[in-house]
Amino acid sequence: FGSSCVGPLDLSQVTRTALPMELTVAVAEAVRVFCLLLIAGLAIAADDIPTANCGPRFQSPGAPLHATDLNGASLPDVCFVHMPPYHVFVLGDWGGVVPLQGSPEQLAADPVPADHRSKAFGAHHREFVAGVDDCAQQRVAKQMKARANTSRPDYILNVGDNFYWGGIAAHCGAPAFQHVGTGQWQRVFEKVYDGPDIGDQQWLGVLGNHDYGGYMFTAGWDQVIGYTWAGNQHGSSDRWVTPAQYWKTRVWYPDFSIDYYFLDSNVFTAWAPDVFMGHNICGREHNLANANCGSEGPNSLDECPLWFSRLWSEQADWVEHHLSQAKSEWQIIVTHVPPDAGREGWQYLVEKYGVDLIITGHRHNQEIWDSDREGNFLAPTSFVVSGGGGGITSQGVPRSDGNDDQYGFFDLVLSKDEINVQAITHGGQLRRSVIVRPREAKGVSKALLLKFPMVGDRSNEISPFKKIGMGMKETPMPLLL
Repeated sequence: FGSSCVGPLDLSQVTRTALPMELTVAVAEAVRVFCLLLIAGLAIAADDIPTANCGPRFQSPGAPLHATDLNGASLPDVCFVHMPPYHVFVLGDWGGVVPLQGSPEQLAADPVPADHRSKAFGAHHREFVAGVDDCAQQRVAKQMKARANTSRPDYILNVGDNFYWGGIAAHCGAPAFQHVGTGQWQRVFEKVYDGPDIGDQQWLGVLGNHDYGGYMFTAGWDQVIGYTWAGNQHGSSDRWVTPAQYWKTRVWYPDFSIDYYFLDSNVFTAWAPDVFMGHNICGREHNLANANCGSEGPNSLDECPLWFSRLWSEQADWVEHHLSQAKSEWQIIVTHVPPDAGREGWQYLVEKYGVDLIITGHRHNQEIWDSDREGNFLAPTSFVVSGGGGGITSQGVPRSDGNDDQYGFFDLVLSKDEINVQAITHGGQLRRSVIVRPREAKGVSKALLLKFPMVGDRSNEISPFKKIGMGMKETPMPLLL
C-alpha cells in the first residue's frame, strides 16, 4: 500500500496481494485511519478541526422557506481519504432544450442545444455541424462517463446555465422546499448524467443568467436552489448541491485542503430595464410590467438591477471576510461570468488574498488561462472558462471528430503542490493540460489602488471588488452571451 490512503476496500484488488485476506484488510483499515489522523493533524495546525463524522458527502442545512435564506452558508467540511490521485470534473452551460408539451414521443425526446448560431443572432451566426450541434450535450456527457471510468471524480463543479433557454419553466417565488414538476430535471439532468461512474457524484454549483430566465428574472431560479432538498423524490438522485446564491465549503484530503467559494456573478447581465433587451435579465421587453418574485425578490422590474447589485455587495463583503481568514492550501472561486467583467476588481481580489484558481462558464467554449498565457490579466492566478457543456451551440465551428475547444469539460487532478487542469473534448481528446500552482497573497499594488482613489476616512472605503458590481443600474459595457 505504500503511503497511499485508501477508502472502501476493493476485494478484487486484495486477492492480488501476498498477504492473507484478514491481514490485508486490517492493514488497509489501519492506513485509512492513519489518513484520517493526518487530516486531523492538518486541521489542528489550521486551528479548524473537522467533525468526527467528516465524510465524502456534502451536507446542506435544512430546506429554507426562501431560496435566498441560506446566502452565505458554510457547509460542513468534507473529507476524502481514498487512494490518490484526486479528480474533480468541471462543466458549464450544459442543459439543453426539451419540449414541455406534445405527444409522448416528443416528451421523451433528448435535449438539444439552444441554437445560438442561427442567422437570427447576427454576429454569432455560423454553419451548423450535423451530428455535433444537434447532440452536443450528449456527446460531452458520453466523454464524461468514459473519463470517469478511470478518473473516478469525487464531485463535479457546475458553473451554471443549467437549463436553456430560460431556466426551469416555473415562476419564481415558490418556497424552496416546494418542488414544481416540469420534467426538465429528469430529461436534462438525471437521465443524461447517469451511469455507475458519475451517477452518484454530487454537483456543486451556482446559477447562470439563463437560470434566472436569460432575458427576464422570473424563471424558476429558486427551483434550481430548491432541488438541493429533493432527496430521493421527484426522480432525484439526491446529488444536487446549490443551497444558495453564494456559499462556501472546505474539502480535506490527506495532505491538503481546499476552500471553495461559490459566487453569483449575474449582476454583470442585469442592466437598467431599457437597454440590451435580448440579454438583460432586468429588461423591460420580456419581463411583465408587474414582474416580481415575491418576498425573496426582486419585487419589481425597476428594482431588479438594484437587487442584483445588493446581492453582489453582500457577497463581496462575505467572500473578502472569509478569504482574509483562509488557511487552506488552495482557495478556488466558482462562478458563472468570467472575470473579464469587472476585471480590475478581480485583479484586486486575487492579488490581495492570493486566490489560486477561478472557475467560470458563460462563454460557449472551453478556455484555460494559466499563469503563462499571454493576455491573462489575473496572472499568476489562473482561470478557466467551461461554457462548452452543450446546452447551447458553441461560439466557434466544432469539428466532427471533436478535436476542438468548442464543446467539452475539464478534469482537475488535485494535489498539495499543483492542480493539473486537463481539457477534455466532446470527442474524448485531451486538448490541453496545464499546471496551476498556489499563489501567495501579497497585498495590493499601489498602481492598482490608484485606479480606485479613496479620500477622507478610510474606515468607510469601498473595496474595489465590491465596487465593480454596485453601479449596474447604469449602463456598462455589455457582456452579451
